[in-house]
Amino acid sequence: MAGFDEQTWRGLLNRAVSACASDIHIAPDAPVFFRVNGVLTADAENADKGKAPTEREISMLLSSWMTPEQREKFRTQGEIDFAREEADFRLRLRVHGFTVRGGTALSVRLVPEHIPSLDSLGVPPIFRRLLSLRSGLVLVSGKTGAGKTTTLAAFLSEISRQRAAHIITLEDPIEYVYESGKSLISQREIGAHFTSFGGAIRSALREDPDILLVGELRDADAVQAALSAAETGQLVLASLHTRSAAEAAHRIESFFPAAQQQEIRAQLAAVLEAMISQELLPAVGGGRVLASEVLVATDAVRHLIRAGKPEQLASCIVSGASSGMQTMGQDVGRLRAAEKIDAETARRFEKIR
Repeated sequence: MAGFDEQTWRGLLNRAVSACASDIHIAPDAPVFFRVNGVLTADAENADKGKAPTEREISMLLSSWMTPEQREKFRTQGEIDFAREEADFRLRLRVHGFTVRGGTALSVRLVPEHIPSLDSLGVPPIFRRLLSLRSGLVLVSGKTGAGKTTTLAAFLSEISRQRAAHIITLEDPIEYVYESGKSLISQREIGAHFTSFGGAIRSALREDPDILLVGELRDADAVQAALSAAETGQLVLASLHTRSAAEAAHRIESFFPAAQQQEIRAQLAAVLEAMISQELLPAVGGGRVLASEVLVATDAVRHLIRAGKPEQLASCIVSGASSGMQTMGQDVGRLRAAEKIDAETARRFEKIR
């Protein structure tokens, strides 16, 4: 693509917005792709290889977006994550630059300027109950692109509208920018404001927080710090890359050596309030709709976690409707009955679960 510069990029971004794309993928000497409603689609303007951006053009565009410190990090590590604003499009972009065979590539997530409401997202009713929590741990899990960040952002935004609290977010990178409302919201970004999630959680406890948002629990240090923060009386919200409550409980335990796992299970059982696992499914008429599994920390759930039996949590969910629990299959069935998804989507989803 001759002259893949800032002007060309803006035209590309305009087409992505018009297509309601969630992501843009740019690789050297290859067509540009958009992800629309979860499906990868070539940009019609440059679908043939003769118009593909070159490695040099991609590198120059990425370099123009980065600070000198970010350029050095990319040079030494071969990858970089950061956010940038596109005010004309009312968007923030989460940019991931990385190296592939052939040079530099980009994966760009389009983040709307305004945080959607919980109601507009179609989150399960349990979220209304969770808004009143003052302590404990709430986990939101799902695969990449399942909307975890958006769900947590909507949850915090609703809290900020309802009550006064000091909310500290620890993110990688900052995607949504919050308006404080009744709450004071302090946003921190890894690399710019802290070097590790575990260390940042411990530091945040000295900053008089009421609520901590941890962008991702990715290692034992972060998990241990988050559990300890919840034990000391903070409400901790965090995300995990797992596709069910049972997987989430197992993942947290697996971060630690065998000799420490019983202690971690006991901590998790004591502080957990709820686990929500979510997926985004193609909606009838276009767009995507949220499907969720909900686990609420009843006495029976806490017992299974403490005993190291996460595989039995599914049975608690099936029998826990009165506590606000639901299986993913039940929610998919509800969406199908409401004609929000079609029969083929429901069948396909059940096959891959």
